[in-house]
Amino acid sequence: MTKRLFTSAVALMLLAGGAAHADEVWTTDIGDVVYETDLDNGMAVLSYPTEGAVRGLAYVAGLAGEYTGRTAYDGIWMEPATEEGICDVEIAAPETGEISNNWGRVEVIFVDPDFPGSFIALRGECFEEPDAMLVARPVTPDSE
Repeated sequence: MTKRLFTSAVALMLLAGGAAHADEVWTTDIGDVVYETDLDNGMAVLSYPTEGAVRGLAYVAGLAGEYTGRTAYDGIWMEPATEEGICDVEIAAPETGEISNNWGRVEVIFVDPDFPGSFIALRGECFEEPDAMLVARPVTPDSE
């Protein structure tokens, strides 16, 4: 079974079941954003492509388990630490405790409140106000 066919089959099963699970995918200008998992603290973990082989992670507070009535959510994004990191302050990843000096604030604003829905993400570096925008549209069987 090809990867595209498998992805379509999974998406159809999700739609038929009426509920989203931690495998939503959105397409963006930088590549696919993937809803990876929910944390016990109420954060949803989204991954996104970076320039390297490792995907960056966004920890979005209050999004875990929310598949209808989605609004706006705040969180942080993190990428692996580097020698020249962009931030003077290091933080620990909520899921793993891994320390990084490459992080910032993120706001995720859902345009469509129910699964599957589009969102806009605003990203800022370190403590700066989020201002870099990314538009994310859901990958569904109709969009392939």
